[in-house]
Amino acid sequence: MRFVLVNDRTPFRKTFCLQCCKEISDGYLREIGTLIPYCTYECYALQREFESRLESRRRAAS
Repeated sequence: MRFVLVNDRTPFRKTFCLQCCKEISDGYLREIGTLIPYCTYECYALQREFESRLESRRRAAS
C-alpha cells in the first residue's frame, strides 16, 4: 500500500475518484504506482480490497 496524501490542492485537470466517481476538490489521495486519484482514504481502501478479492478469485479459478 503506497500512496501520497495531497492536502489543500486540486488536480490540474477536472478529476474524479476512481471508486465513487466524486469530483476531487481540495485534497485527495494518489496511488504512487498508477497515479490513480481517490477522494479519501476510505475509497482507496475499498478499491484495494476489491482488487484483492478479484485477484483471489482469479487464482482460485486457475
